[in-house]
Amino acid sequence: MLIGLLEDDLAIQELLRILLQGEGYEVAIYTSAAECLADLRVDDPRSGLLMPDLLFIDLHLSRSISGSTVIERIRANPRLNPLPIILMTASTSLEKQELARLQVTLLTKPFDIDDVTRLIDQMTLSPPKGR
Repeated sequence: MLIGLLEDDLAIQELLRILLQGEGYEVAIYTSAAECLADLRVDDPRSGLLMPDLLFIDLHLSRSISGSTVIERIRANPRLNPLPIILMTASTSLEKQELARLQVTLLTKPFDIDDVTRLIDQMTLSPPKGR
């Protein structure tokens, strides 16, 4: 299973990469919103070369558009609309209406490693081999 990761905090990015790879997942790291959107081909009805099975997206991205804007662009493409997305944030002010509108599952920072793997299992219903 391929998991996409859009997180600009290098420490969190590396932690998640190590965790996910340790659980048997392939990880595609996007260092910017533009890179993520280009790789997913959000403006193209055809699929990209490697389509992630799940995306982790940070809400507050420095030097670019917000994670919610990235998600809105993804959801605007019918081909990408069903893609499961986990929205990561340290903010506790997100409303359930906003999460429902974006069609995301919330992962609050700081997070527990077990919470990450539990969310992946719930959202994909296919744990990696070896677990």
